[in-house]
Amino acid sequence: MSILGGPLLEENEVEDLLRKYPRFKGALPPEARLWTEAELETFLASNGSRKPTDLSENGEKKPPVNCGLLTKARLKLAEFKVEEATLEYLSYCKHRQQRSNFCTLPQIASCSPVPRVRAAPTVSHVSNGYAGEREPSLRNATPVTLVPKRGQEPVWRHWNLNFWKEACGLEYCNCRTRWPAFEQDDSGMDGICIEAGLVEYLEYMLVVEIQDAACMEDQALAFPRLQVGDFCPFVSSCSRFFKDHWHTWTPPGVEDLTHRWCEFYGSIFEQDPIHQLAQFYRLHFGVIGAVSRLHRINHQAQEWMLQMEGQRLVFLFPPEDTENIYELVGGLDEHRSDGSFGYATHISEVNLFFPSSKRHPLFSKCNALVSLLGEGKTLVIPSGWWWTAISTQPSVTLHHTYWSFENRLGFVDALWAPFESQQTSVDVRNAMRPAFTELRELILRDDGKRDVEDCVVGSS
Repeated sequence: MSILGGPLLEENEVEDLLRKYPRFKGALPPEARLWTEAELETFLASNGSRKPTDLSENGEKKPPVNCGLLTKARLKLAEFKVEEATLEYLSYCKHRQQRSNFCTLPQIASCSPVPRVRAAPTVSHVSNGYAGEREPSLRNATPVTLVPKRGQEPVWRHWNLNFWKEACGLEYCNCRTRWPAFEQDDSGMDGICIEAGLVEYLEYMLVVEIQDAACMEDQALAFPRLQVGDFCPFVSSCSRFFKDHWHTWTPPGVEDLTHRWCEFYGSIFEQDPIHQLAQFYRLHFGVIGAVSRLHRINHQAQEWMLQMEGQRLVFLFPPEDTENIYELVGGLDEHRSDGSFGYATHISEVNLFFPSSKRHPLFSKCNALVSLLGEGKTLVIPSGWWWTAISTQPSVTLHHTYWSFENRLGFVDALWAPFESQQTSVDVRNAMRPAFTELRELILRDDGKRDVEDCVVGSS
């Protein structure tokens, strides 16, 4: 069966039709084998002037189903002989259709709303072992959804899909069937990654929204869900924009020292600290129905997610539920990652909405939190928490991974991770170790009070 619901045309069938219409002298488009026989015959009879289109019930022409990126995705599925969409997406389709409240997970111990606050709560402090200083403890931290005060008009209020299309639409991005990537992804549905311009992806989002907004299970392969999870224009086309605005993005109450330690890094490695900081800010673009993997953030990082347009449904699980989630551990895969980003080292393959009592019996003991993240709201995720997100509307989200005092060394681990790649020679790795050792020692001694220049000079 073809991914459009009918038989995939064989080469001999295409050749027979070409012989039937000898007046056709053009080239067949690559998606022609995905059409029905009648559609291809209409195309040939019109000498290539009439491609397949869909009509709405009132006869009005819909946007073309075969937009560029959608066609590429369908061809990939046909090439890899993929016969089923991802488990996450199929499970979500059933969840939507069978349950009136899709913000709940009925087969676990509890599923409660994430607390909604105006500012991130102050966390307790513990001794850090240096001169009696005390630092924040993240052990008992829980996610919160930050809700802006009424009447506030933040600078990012109008940074929607159209804004990013104008600002960086010509940049290329990785469109994945599964995000984040994992080391053990194979070459089938799990491993599909298509490079496309952001403009192409935004066109694809519009087509899917119109053609399959209800996320119908029987349309799962006709409209495969791709997402752009780690798009970073802030180091290229939007670098000036980032320098002007990044300091206004931190949610109230969040303790984020990443910018300070990027300055340490810049001083030691003689690199621009703002350029380094910009890499920790990423945009996520999600077509309606895009489902992320259940995973936790790499390198002990915390994360906040600012919803700029649309809506995402986020389920979160505390670190103490790790055993019940059936954790899979992977490493850096240089073929699927962008340096320190674009991949997860800890994921779960539990079917979130319809868990298997045989394969994952302990999942029923989990206690989840849920946040329906609407425009203007920010979700703060502490270190170690598991999460997955579903785009219930066409979505653009600003993600920022960050570190504070207690998990500070995770910052060094994140920067070191690319040097563990097999593409990095042993000589290069050994040459970089002394500088990273210095960075680790400086950050470990940092009390947050001295100027960065004093800390670096004092260490030499």
